[in-house]
Amino acid sequence: MKKKSSRLRPVEKLAEDKANSAAADMVSARNTHQSHEQKLNELISYRFEYIEQFQSKGKMGMQAAQVQQYQQFISQLDIAIQQQRVTVMQASEILGERQNQWQDKHSHKRALNKVVNRFRKQENKAADKVEQADLDEHNTRQHNLSKSS
Repeated sequence: MKKKSSRLRPVEKLAEDKANSAAADMVSARNTHQSHEQKLNELISYRFEYIEQFQSKGKMGMQAAQVQQYQQFISQLDIAIQQQRVTVMQASEILGERQNQWQDKHSHKRALNKVVNRFRKQENKAADKVEQADLDEHNTRQHNLSKSS
């Protein structure tokens, strides 16, 4: 009969694979989140620079059409920034979900590893007892043979 620890090895491997897959998904979600945050920061920075440029040119005097173009572009930047904030928030939620999934899979893997290790220890202990019993029996036979000679 197969040992319990051997029978659980495929389940243990499956749990390990799921935990590794969840970890990879979490890393991917983290990278996506960071990428979206970086893009948001770049948009905010670009808006700030564009406003500084607008103010600088405004001090030197601008035509109404130029003022209107700057204002329209700043408005478009504001919309893009708001959309990017939503994207970052969604990416953050996905990252949180992936972290929770990884934690669940990782905890399950660890619990399964503990069970398998406990079975292995029990099996090793039982094997040691059998070996000790065999050794004792062998020594008893040797002792009995030496007495009868």
